[in-house]
Amino acid sequence: MSEQTWSDIACHRVTGGRSLMRLFGHGKKDSELTTPETGTHDHDEPKRESAVIPETVATDSRQLNHQTQATQESQPAKNTGHTVSTPYEGLVSTRTDLERQVNQLNHAYGDARNHLRSQMLTEKDYLRSQSRIINQDYERQTDQRDADFEQFSQLQDQRNHTAAQLKQLIAAVNQHKQQFEEQQTVLTRMQEQAKAIAKQRESLKAQEQELLGQINNQANLTDLMGVIAAKQKKIAELNQQDHDFAQAETGLQTALTKQQALVDRLGKQVTVQEKAAQGNNQVKARQQRLMTIDAKLKEQQVKLSADDKELSAIKHHKDELGTQFETLAERMKFYFSSTKLIDTFQFDSNRHYVLFSNTILPINQLTDQRGLEIIDQLFEKTTSKFDVLTTDFNRELVNIWEAYQTQGLLRHSGAIMNPYLAFQRESNHVNQQTDVALPLDQAEGWQVHAGTKHQPELIEPASGKQTVSLEYRADRSLESVKYFQNDQLFKMAIYDQKNTLLATQYVDSHDAQRAASEIYYRADHSVALEKMFFNDHVVIQTTASGQTVERTFETENAYYEWWIKTQALKTAQDSLIIDTTVPFFTKLLNDNERQFEIIPLVTDVSDPEILMQIIADDSPVNNMIVNDESVHQEVLRRLKRDMHIMVINPQHDAIQKPKTATIKTQIYIPKVS
Repeated sequence: MSEQTWSDIACHRVTGGRSLMRLFGHGKKDSELTTPETGTHDHDEPKRESAVIPETVATDSRQLNHQTQATQESQPAKNTGHTVSTPYEGLVSTRTDLERQVNQLNHAYGDARNHLRSQMLTEKDYLRSQSRIINQDYERQTDQRDADFEQFSQLQDQRNHTAAQLKQLIAAVNQHKQQFEEQQTVLTRMQEQAKAIAKQRESLKAQEQELLGQINNQANLTDLMGVIAAKQKKIAELNQQDHDFAQAETGLQTALTKQQALVDRLGKQVTVQEKAAQGNNQVKARQQRLMTIDAKLKEQQVKLSADDKELSAIKHHKDELGTQFETLAERMKFYFSSTKLIDTFQFDSNRHYVLFSNTILPINQLTDQRGLEIIDQLFEKTTSKFDVLTTDFNRELVNIWEAYQTQGLLRHSGAIMNPYLAFQRESNHVNQQTDVALPLDQAEGWQVHAGTKHQPELIEPASGKQTVSLEYRADRSLESVKYFQNDQLFKMAIYDQKNTLLATQYVDSHDAQRAASEIYYRADHSVALEKMFFNDHVVIQTTASGQTVERTFETENAYYEWWIKTQALKTAQDSLIIDTTVPFFTKLLNDNERQFEIIPLVTDVSDPEILMQIIADDSPVNNMIVNDESVHQEVLRRLKRDMHIMVINPQHDAIQKPKTATIKTQIYIPKVS
């Protein structure tokens, strides 16, 4: 929330008086604050109210009656004196005492009732916050369980697929083995047949040679005609036999060729089967993979069991919270005839409150309506204090904040928090008043053209192509140094009041009105943050002390959100008071990872969507601040649940301007070795 945002605020504090419940008489009862939804008041159950009258009241009443009777009985005796009161005066005195006691009881009852309402709302706020945390844990654990179960299902599918492949592979290997054995048997039998045929062939060849030898011997016996005739007949028979053997040999040769071809084919099949037998290795690999998957499945089952156990514990906690909610709702309904109550928000001294303001202005620039003063007045009559968190870069931030406190503008404030100021506090370097060494080469013959030697205002080199312009504060501390090249500004260095370099801004060479980049430094001069500006976006990089880029952001708001969550407000005791018009308010509101509390500062209800997010049943907001009664009434009109609400009442205090001290600064150009 910027200082300008609060400049036009005109608001009033609604200080509702305490409700006093009359125990006796017919006086009109003050109604309790309830939500518009219920519209219930204390007068809805007068019998229930009378049930809580202390017994001492009745005792005192009986005692007073006895006193009254005693007074009346003794009255005639007192009438003899000059100062004796009348019987009526005694009755009036007794009634007056009773009225005084009843009024005291009414006040005590009203105070106790208000404290009870606040206590019940505080208890309900705690239960709501615990319920929200438990619901988030339950959703997170459910998501984890679903993810684990999804992984388990994937492993189960892999196992089933691997097991099916293994089964098919084993069946194929067994089939190949059976075929191999059958074909091996056939091959052995055919090889034996081939050997028998080969033996028959050799026998036929031997008989053929024997016949040929007999034929040659018979041809030389020409003189033995009778013998020749007989032998010729024998030769004819042998020739016939040889022909038959030749045909048989041809048939055997053909059969042998076929058998050899079959043997070759079976041999190839055997080779294939032998290769298929190598599938045993694949089977072993599949079996090993299956064992690995089974081990993973077992681990996943253990994890699922742990998830189920955790979910069961969270669900049990949810059931306990539900029972506590019901018990508290019954007590609220018993005492207030409603389960939804509105109470005034009050600061807790045990919490750390931080007000967000994107910037703070110097005192002399403040308007009549000062936003920070308005917030400061809310802490009157409390022991709580608040810090202020800003996000804008301001070289005078420390001095402005000191002026706010020394001039009494803020009486309940603590520290100022700022990401750029935090850079100066990161290192162990202690900022002291120092002289400034400009990054210039003394060999170029720089000369002072304005100002003095020790505090120059304009210096140029002998070439005249460059110009350095220096600006000082009223106390003569160095404020900025501008570097020009051919009369074109290309860089500006920014210093704090102790002459510490805070940032360097480089100007876009194509547009002198735009920055190309900005670099922010720690106290030890190391780079802490760098911004690079483009036509349609900006890139922000945080840098460690070792010049290593740690994180990158696409917008300045994203960087500020990260810094607030992780660097500025890191505990559950932190409470951030932030205007709903801040650009990143909604993101912080819905961020489940933040540890700190959000207290919305509602100054405008023109955006009903943001308002409904704040007052929704599942909203993390229990406390809110509104700037005037019109906003308050609009919130009440829409509100359907419990809420602690504070309405602002602005006040104005005159502030005197601070005196300016003077310090001495010397500027020099270091010698270049």
